[in-house]
Amino acid sequence: MKKIPIIILICILLSGCSTSTPISPTSTPSPAPTQTPTPEPEVNMNPEVLLEITNQGDIMQDPYGIAINSAGNIYVNDAGKSRVLVFDPEGNLLDKWDAKGSAEGEFNSLGFGGLAIDPNDNVFVVDNENFRIQKFDSTGNFITMWGSEGKEDGQFIRAIGIATDKNGNVYVTDDAVPYVQKFDNDGNFLMKFGGGGIDKGQFRHATGIAVDANGNIFVADYEAKRVQKFDAAGNVLASWYMGSDIKVKGTPEAIAVDAAGNVYVTDYDLGRMQVFDNNGEFLWAWGDGSFVNAPFKRPVGIAFDANGRIYISNQAGGTIKVLNLP
Repeated sequence: MKKIPIIILICILLSGCSTSTPISPTSTPSPAPTQTPTPEPEVNMNPEVLLEITNQGDIMQDPYGIAINSAGNIYVNDAGKSRVLVFDPEGNLLDKWDAKGSAEGEFNSLGFGGLAIDPNDNVFVVDNENFRIQKFDSTGNFITMWGSEGKEDGQFIRAIGIATDKNGNVYVTDDAVPYVQKFDNDGNFLMKFGGGGIDKGQFRHATGIAVDANGNIFVADYEAKRVQKFDAAGNVLASWYMGSDIKVKGTPEAIAVDAAGNVYVTDYDLGRMQVFDNNGEFLWAWGDGSFVNAPFKRPVGIAFDANGRIYISNQAGGTIKVLNLP
């Protein structure tokens, strides 16, 4: 009998060796691909100022609401002087609606108040010391007005913010009556939502208001220091605070939504602006919260034009800053 070598015999008995095919070395797994970290939101970016509108010779006093029409003309509620000023896209004064009083087409402002333009270029102006909203065509011809003093539907105490939606409906905030009121384009009352308090869906001091292309409504609450998002029926969808990027709770005042649904909110006290996605996630900001580097002075109004520029009204100093969006 042929003798089996001892080494092979051991392998056979252990059932772990092969005498015919060499064992390939174990292959080293490829390293997992490196993931690029998500960039942090940018803070304290320096805004590029293209133009500063001051209305030289007749300085604005407490400019508040601002809106741009389809021709690119700029409408400003110069609330400290109870008038509306109209500028061309280069900042040249085109017109002023400056009759003071309580008759049709006249204004009597408390020193603040919004202004909005609908898809047909009609202009809606908060005339808060007269407890009403006035509607004009683009050239300043009076169309209609509505409102009276009180807390019932269709009434106002200190109306402040105003916005329109794609259907021409008009939304108004009142910092003395904790509701958003919705009207049709002619001023007929449709609905209201809110109520006084700090729970979600309630208001303490509602100021700026904006409506996106899907009919969602965004409201800045100056006293509660938060922004809230509602659906078209007035149901609250989201709520968030300002200042998470600098760890300082900010004071929201003006609010606007761009074509992509991003939400722009100014911080009245810190003179900065923050941008959020449609559900309140912070994206980027202008200003780091320091008064020395504040890019704005009491910012109270925001508007966009068709060329990607943003307009910020500064209540302190009486100016409108025109800036390029990053």
